[in-house]
Amino acid sequence: MLKILTIFSAALTLAMLYAPQPLLPLFAQYFNISLNKVSLIISFALIPLAFAPLIYGYLLEKFSSKYILITSLFACGILQIFCTFAKDFELFLFLRILQALCFPAILTTLLTVLTRTQSENVQKNVALYVGATTFGGLFGRVMSSFLADLFSWQMSLNFFAVCMIFCALLFVRLKDNNTVKLQKPNFFDFIPFVKDFKILLIFCSIFVVFFSFQAIMSFLPFYAKTHFENISQAQIGFLYMGFIMGIVVSAFISQITKILGSKARVVILGLMLYILGTLMMALPSFILVFGAMFVFCGGMFICHCVLSALLNLNSNKKGIANGLYLSFYYSGGAFGSVLPSFFYQTFGWQMLCFVIAFLLLIILFVFIRFRYYYK
Repeated sequence: MLKILTIFSAALTLAMLYAPQPLLPLFAQYFNISLNKVSLIISFALIPLAFAPLIYGYLLEKFSSKYILITSLFACGILQIFCTFAKDFELFLFLRILQALCFPAILTTLLTVLTRTQSENVQKNVALYVGATTFGGLFGRVMSSFLADLFSWQMSLNFFAVCMIFCALLFVRLKDNNTVKLQKPNFFDFIPFVKDFKILLIFCSIFVVFFSFQAIMSFLPFYAKTHFENISQAQIGFLYMGFIMGIVVSAFISQITKILGSKARVVILGLMLYILGTLMMALPSFILVFGAMFVFCGGMFICHCVLSALLNLNSNKKGIANGLYLSFYYSGGAFGSVLPSFFYQTFGWQMLCFVIAFLLLIILFVFIRFRYYYK
C-alpha cells in the first residue's frame, strides 16, 4: 500500500507541475498577457527543482520526512485551488511560485521514503519512480487539456488539487521513519565534478537536452492553436501522447545498450533521433507533428536515461553527482521554458525548431568527438 501511494503521489506531482503547459494559450487569453509572460508559469515552477539539491538536504536533516511530505502535499493542493480564483496574472504567478517550492520537497521525500522502506529493492523502486514521474508528466498534460475542453481551466487545475489533498490525508497514516539522514551538501563538494571534463560534458549535454525539450513542449500549444484550424484543447493535449515513449525507453534501454554495444553509442543514437524529431516538428500537418512527437520524445528519453547512467559510472560520490545532474537538468528546463519565447515571436515555429535542432547537433558532434572517454 505504501509503495502504491508513493508512486501515485510522484506521478500526481509531475502531473500538477506540467498540467498548465498545454493550457498556456488559454492563460494568455484569460489574463490578457503576452507569450513572454505566460511562459513564466512553467519556467518559475522548474527553478526550485534546479536548486533542490542545495536546499532540501538541510530540511530533511532538521524535520521528519513525514512532516515535510504531508505539509508539502497539503500546501501544493491548496495553493493550486487559490490559483484558480486569481483575477490577475501577477497573483496567479506568485501563488504558482509558492506552489513550485513544494514540488522538490515532495519528490525528494517520496524518493527517500521509497528507498528506505525496501532497501533490498532499491533499483526496482527507483525504476518505478522514474516510470511514474514520466507517466505523470504525460497524464497531467493530456488530462488538463481534456478537462479544460469539457469544463474550464479552473476545473482542470482543481481536479489535480483535490487529488493532491487526498494523497496528503492518506499519508497522515504513514508510520514516521526518520532514522536515515541525508548528508548536508557543501559547496566545495561540487567543485571537483565541474572541473572533470568527462562529467562536465554530461552536465552540459543534459542542460541542452532538457532546454530543447521544454522549448518545444512549451511553445507547441501556441503553434497548434495558431496553425491548425479549429483545433480543440483536447487535441492539443493529445499531441503530447508521444511522451509515452519515456516509459517505453525506460523499459527497453538495457536491451538497446546491449545491441549497440556501448552507452556512448546509445547517446549518439538518442541525439540523432532527437534532432530528427525536432526537424519533423516543423512540418505543417497535425498528423505529422503527432508522429514527430514520438520520435522527439524517444530521442530525448534515450539521452536522459543513458547520460544519467554514464554519470554514475564515472563518479564515486553518486549523491552529489546526481544532485548536480538534476540541477543542470531542471536549469535547462527553466531557461528553455521562457528564453525561446522571444525567438518564437520574432521568427516563428519553424525557425525555432531549426535552431533547437542546431543546438542538439552541436552536442552530437562534441559527444562523437569525445565518445572514447566513456568506454
